[in-house]
Amino acid sequence: MPQAHAPAQTQPNTLQQLQLESVQLKKHLAAQKAVIASLERRVGRSLDTLNVHLQSLVNVRQEAPWYYHLSIMQHEINSLCDLIADTMLLQKLEAGRVDVKLEPLTLTPLLVGVTRHLLDPKDGSPARLICDIDAALPPALADQELTEAVLTDLLARGLKYSDVGSPVILGAAHRADRVVLHITAQRFAPAGDRDFATEIILCCRRIEVQRGHVTCQQHVDGLQTVTIALPLASCCDA
Repeated sequence: MPQAHAPAQTQPNTLQQLQLESVQLKKHLAAQKAVIASLERRVGRSLDTLNVHLQSLVNVRQEAPWYYHLSIMQHEINSLCDLIADTMLLQKLEAGRVDVKLEPLTLTPLLVGVTRHLLDPKDGSPARLICDIDAALPPALADQELTEAVLTDLLARGLKYSDVGSPVILGAAHRADRVVLHITAQRFAPAGDRDFATEIILCCRRIEVQRGHVTCQQHVDGLQTVTIALPLASCCDA
């Protein structure tokens, strides 16, 4: 007789699972809508800028600085190419079409590699990057290429979009069953510009496909911290 009640007992669990999946799908849809809206605005702005400078070239007089308009157009074309490349990679990650190579990864050499040129700028500008890295980090279970791409992008953004006198801090520490990386900066996107959903979600997906997690925190002093948590190699099977 107990078997007769088994279907009734599993029904609430099935309903709960469906509700959870529905919530996750709604969040995923909202994120996709944000990316599409961001793409539409940014592509539209670039196309408008290209059109303005193209018209200036058409109407320009011989003595006018035509190379200025060409440089602006080249910048917009480069930005569009980068945006399209990021969008294509994001879609591949979403579709599971990126080969993720999870393996024990010693992070210290990777962190040295992505920061060496930033700690000693060749253009004579003052170094603004501060590193706070534990001396003995255990190996993480991670994909080196994806992890390096995320760190390189976040550090470059922090230094580019923060004020000249504002430092960027890279930290790394061992926390329980995770290696935690955090980058703190004044900004990771142009001030007042919210149209960087593609890049933000791309960073998150690059970490999430490695079984890692990304969180963002806004501090009361205006600084922002992006925290990346990667599993330890000793705690997981690749």
